[in-house]
Amino acid sequence: MKSLVLNRTILQFGTDGGPGIAHGVTDPNFTTLIIQSSNFDDRVVLDGAPCQASDLVIFPPNCHFTFVRSGHVEWVAWSLPKEESISRKMLPVATTQASPKTAKHLVRLPEPIKSSLIEVSRQALRSISDPTDQPMMARQAEHALMDQLACIRDRSLSETFLPNKYTLSYERIVLEALEFVGTRSESIVHIKDIVKATKVEYRTLLRAFERYLGFSPKHYLRLRQLNLVYHEISRDNGASVRVVDILSAHGVTEFGRFAGHYRSLFGELPSETYRRSRALMSGNAP
Repeated sequence: MKSLVLNRTILQFGTDGGPGIAHGVTDPNFTTLIIQSSNFDDRVVLDGAPCQASDLVIFPPNCHFTFVRSGHVEWVAWSLPKEESISRKMLPVATTQASPKTAKHLVRLPEPIKSSLIEVSRQALRSISDPTDQPMMARQAEHALMDQLACIRDRSLSETFLPNKYTLSYERIVLEALEFVGTRSESIVHIKDIVKATKVEYRTLLRAFERYLGFSPKHYLRLRQLNLVYHEISRDNGASVRVVDILSAHGVTEFGRFAGHYRSLFGELPSETYRRSRALMSGNAP
């Protein structure tokens, strides 16, 4: 991820590869805006709602969010100080009504406006890389960006407010489940643990996950297990640690089936990740 400070605005460029979940809370001091710089419709689901490639997502400060991606995604994000007038104007009153912790909205941008907004951001990145007069260039780049956002604010564009009536009833269950799993760090988590933590029956938990995240609790725990194993294998744990020991420590019992899921997600077998990461650590990578 690349991050750039333009006077008071923070600009970020990022890339996420493969299926995964991003669950967190936005900075309490900033209004945050994010849009895909790639062009993949329905590859990202936000709080249970599919996002189009042209959707600009606007988060109030201290806003909970859950992104689910089904493949490679590239994005651009802008963090605007909450006291700035443009920040307040980008947030209509409706976003504070239904669910204060998770209220946000999506603005569907016409392709020319989206392209212009992303290009202004890329120009800012290129201009600030020139060290000759960074403060002045930062102010100019920020001013150009604010002009683009003002144009978006002043146009009558299609908007979607989240959470919606289809996801709101399941929101509490999913957020409690994700926050519970987050407290377990790298521990093995079973579905019965989530059922106990959320105080609902499994059928209710299943409906909540499928409506809000687009897949079952079982699939979510498998994704979590795969990612934990990947990061553990890639970590420098000493030459004596074996792949089979890492898999066993994370609750893997069917090694062949797990290896198939692992290769589908990361494009290589666990043993190949192990060899590649050890070669990089030793400086012997090709």
